Amino acid sequence: MSDSTRPPHQLSPQVHLDRARGYFELEMFQEVEIELRAIDDQSPWSKQKREMLIFLHQERMQWELMQGFAKSLRLEFPDEEGWWVSEAYATRRAENLDKARKVLLEGLTIHYESAIIRYNLACYACLLGNLGKSLDLLKEAGQRDEKYKTLALEDEDLELVHEDLIKLGWEKKAV
Repeated sequence: MSDSTRPPHQLSPQVHLDRARGYFELEMFQEVEIELRAIDDQSPWSKQKREMLIFLHQERMQWELMQGFAKSLRLEFPDEEGWWVSEAYATRRAENLDKARKVLLEGLTIHYESAIIRYNLACYACLLGNLGKSLDLLKEAGQRDEKYKTLALEDEDLELVHEDLIKLGWEKKAV
């Protein structure tokens, strides 16, 4: 490999991850990639590397790439609800809303108490025109975690149910 595709010196995986995170915060995305290439895909650090790649591809709106890494983490770590949400987020953009919805519905069978999966399903239901289902899912998410009551009123995906949520007594919190 050329010098421009790997860092000049091979350091510990943690150092490369820390550097990648720093470059990410500075929006120096090419440098993020270079640092991540120094970490072996088969190492115990692979999970953290793929997580960083998800953030990188999301920032760059590279939905198919993000989807692939999120799916690999979801398959390897199905007990972590965040990977289901990340895969659905990317699938919505790389493919379509219905396929993303199916990812979350499958995730809900494993993470039945998940507020975030219910919240995202509510967004998809709203966008698909199923406002009653959206409201039901939002109520369930809000019962599990109060923060979704505030988020729902600020979320453009849920614009069609904002008035209904206000009638339920949900309010935007002053910052």
